[in-house]
Amino acid sequence: MTEPKPLGSPGNRAVRRVTSVSPCFNAPRDIEQLYQDLAALDLTLPGGGTIELSVIVVDNASNEPISAIAPPPGLRVTVVRLDSNTGGSGGYNAGMARAVLDGRSGREPPEFVWLLDSDARPDSAALVALIRAMDARPGYVLMGSSIARPIDGTVFEIGGRVDRFLGQYHPCYGEHRRPPGRIVDVQYAAACSALVRREAIETVGLFPDVFLNGDDVEWSIRLARETGMKVGACVDSVVRHPQMKFGPTLVRYFISRNAFGPINALRLGPRVRLFRAIREVPRGLAQAMIGRDDLAELHIRGLEDAARGSLWGKGSAGDVPLDRFETFDALPDRLGPLLDDIKTRQVWLHGRVRLEASAARELEAALDRLGLEAPPIPRGEYIMEHERFYTGLRRAVWRLIRGPKKRVAIIPVRGRPNAWCRGLIQVEVTPTSFIIRRANRRRMLGRVVALGSRGLWAALRITLRPAPRSSSERLRRVEDYAEAVGHREAHVRIDGTSAPLAAAS
Repeated sequence: MTEPKPLGSPGNRAVRRVTSVSPCFNAPRDIEQLYQDLAALDLTLPGGGTIELSVIVVDNASNEPISAIAPPPGLRVTVVRLDSNTGGSGGYNAGMARAVLDGRSGREPPEFVWLLDSDARPDSAALVALIRAMDARPGYVLMGSSIARPIDGTVFEIGGRVDRFLGQYHPCYGEHRRPPGRIVDVQYAAACSALVRREAIETVGLFPDVFLNGDDVEWSIRLARETGMKVGACVDSVVRHPQMKFGPTLVRYFISRNAFGPINALRLGPRVRLFRAIREVPRGLAQAMIGRDDLAELHIRGLEDAARGSLWGKGSAGDVPLDRFETFDALPDRLGPLLDDIKTRQVWLHGRVRLEASAARELEAALDRLGLEAPPIPRGEYIMEHERFYTGLRRAVWRLIRGPKKRVAIIPVRGRPNAWCRGLIQVEVTPTSFIIRRANRRRMLGRVVALGSRGLWAALRITLRPAPRSSSERLRRVEDYAEAVGHREAHVRIDGTSAPLAAAS
């Protein structure tokens, strides 16, 4: 095991310099709101200290440049525009590199870098609470916020941990498990909102370049191990952020492929890699069972790329053509032609479908135009993570044998067994959109056999493949991004101290 790399002492206590970093891709409204939230932050510390905040927004090659959005007066913003979309990890890396390199170029370096998603909505005291937590725990290298749902403010994640048996990562604390104190030890902090010591970025490195998902988990673990410090989460720093819950598409590939980075960082070994890989196979098969062959392919393709050691960037995710969802106003045109041979007008509605009021009214109006009789769509937010993976499996197998009784069924997109074979025509819905699939049992079972065989073979190869364990093999360096962020030459002396930049923009 490598020796920890100690960090220096804190900077000026009277003025605490913080640079926030937020990557963004094609989400100008998020940036507009983010600017307003940052301008409204409380920047006064107890005892009279103040926070000097600068903002770096990384434009991940958005169609319309983010630089066109004017920040509020008094908010110091730098926009770094990249030539291509490098995902969350690449965007954060570019922003962190810019913050570090700006400090090396003669400007006062920040004491902390605040990672903040562009769609995160920090409370006014969120940053002050993070700095106070870091001051109270000087042995911590990274401090995360409490993450709450935007609608009702319920905190669903306070730090996270990796299951050392199955290799899954989960929230440590939240609505179902109360934290034991105001600051808690965790294994990782979500990059949705996390404060890191700038020296740690220079000493250890940036995120692994995995495009999306799991980068912050692996990075937190490696930061703690390389510095000999801890990772924490602060109850009093609250940031609202959407909770991923309604059938993500492309991210399925990255969840499947990138899961092994944190496992390798913890050095958990072949058994855990096997269990984690096998866990991904039924997730893919569940999508095949509701006709989403494209999403099933993403799960299996992620395992296959991990088995090949192809662990960087976008991988082969872009090679999988994805079927697109449509908004509910298009439902009559898409579903109408399929109803000619349907005798009953009754629609079966899955008990887990819940929509916000406007979307529910839109779906009900579309069904009414088609002359279909459906129960009222329940209003509200349903968090699908509360549903067990194998819920309804026994009855689902019976429906596969017998065939669906219903003609038209409305089901959620997550693919749990209690949604399998509910209707000859299945309308799969997200909170705002739908996609239609016909139930073809023979074809679905054929796909399950083919995908399952590929997934199990990939899982075996992942188990037997030697795992890269060194952080230097996984984490990018600040210098890797010098040209991309406008610092055309950056270098470091042998003793580790920063050297002057020959040129900077």
